Amino acid sequence: MTAQMAESVTEEYYSRFCGTELSGLGRGRHLVCSAERDEYLKAYGCKFSIWILVRDGLCAGAYSPKYRAFFEEFKDGGGEIIPSLSQRFPMKQRALMVFEREKLVSFGGAKALTPADFPLYEAFFREAYPKGEPDGWLRDYFMEKAHGCFTGYFSGGKLVSVCDLPDMPYMQGKIQHTGIRTLEGQRRKGYALCTAALAAHNLLTRGVCPQWECGADNTASMELAKAIGYREYGTAYILEEWNQ
Repeated sequence: MTAQMAESVTEEYYSRFCGTELSGLGRGRHLVCSAERDEYLKAYGCKFSIWILVRDGLCAGAYSPKYRAFFEEFKDGGGEIIPSLSQRFPMKQRALMVFEREKLVSFGGAKALTPADFPLYEAFFREAYPKGEPDGWLRDYFMEKAHGCFTGYFSGGKLVSVCDLPDMPYMQGKIQHTGIRTLEGQRRKGYALCTAALAAHNLLTRGVCPQWECGADNTASMELAKAIGYREYGTAYILEEWNQ
């Protein structure tokens, strides 16, 4: 998969959140009212009632019909919409990345996990998420994904860093987020870098576009992504709404 292909797939993916095709959009504001923003998103368990992408002078996105009155105030292009949104609603800010090229050729102790690695993965999960409740679902989740998809880093025979592949709300099988978690006490040793780089490599060999995003204030995550081969794509402003 070339950098151009990865950018095209990533742009198509974020177009689904924006409710309009990003390809060919010029600078300026492009906001649409979409009933799709009232739907609960797979893998998130909530609605993204407002989702706006800002990049290179472009402001594009979609909002639920129930927020139509608010957005009508900005219909003619007047006013600063992002500051107004942030004052009015609890907006989350996400840094969006796009894959450009592989930067690592060696992955240290990282490898693709297999079903036989489940006991080690379960031990990792229980340590990494002490408040998690893995009984009844973790094995099924792992067995579904652990066929060349999960990657992990082994140190002293122990699994210390894992890159999983959560379900995607759109374009499953065409683009894939790579979540990364490293045990406390095992960080800043390069384990996450090797693990996430191998995950991206394995996806690319399958013709799947790697995807990365994180909190806009998560500098460490953004630097990790850049070291793997991602570059900054834009910033998303999101209003999440759960069961009410």
